[in-house]
Amino acid sequence: MKRFLALLNTIVVMFVSTGCLAAGETLLERQIAAAKAGDSEAQYDIAYRYEKGRGVEQDEEIALSWFRKAAEKGLDKAQYKLGMFYLDGIGVDPNPAKAQTWLGKAAVQGYPPAQYQLGKFYAANDHRDYERALNWLEKARTNGYEPATSEIRKIRKQSTAAK
Repeated sequence: MKRFLALLNTIVVMFVSTGCLAAGETLLERQIAAAKAGDSEAQYDIAYRYEKGRGVEQDEEIALSWFRKAAEKGLDKAQYKLGMFYLDGIGVDPNPAKAQTWLGKAAVQGYPPAQYQLGKFYAANDHRDYERALNWLEKARTNGYEPATSEIRKIRKQSTAAK
């Protein structure tokens, strides 16, 4: 009887896991179809999957391509991701000017992580503008992005020391 129950349990587990896998593949296929049809949220989701290797093989260049499509449609979180890819050189050569452009587009829409990163960008050595940095960091903090608080303190110290 114990062997029968163990066998039955194994069969049930295999059936359920196979059904979940098939459902997952169907969801991915639907997301890809929606992304190809121009749905910016689906484009973002596909990009994120490729960036992290979730359900697909990780590929930063494909992720970059899908993030760009969603960003060009005005999706703030995709604009942020595209800016970060350019800033960090993920799937593309680093390009601070393009990073600034895309982070700026997301920040203007009120996306707090972009406001934060844009603030840090303006405080960096090559782009040092403490006033702009603090302006964006204050916006990020006002929008609930907590890491901005410690960054504001840090930049205030730097700007005071630079005077």
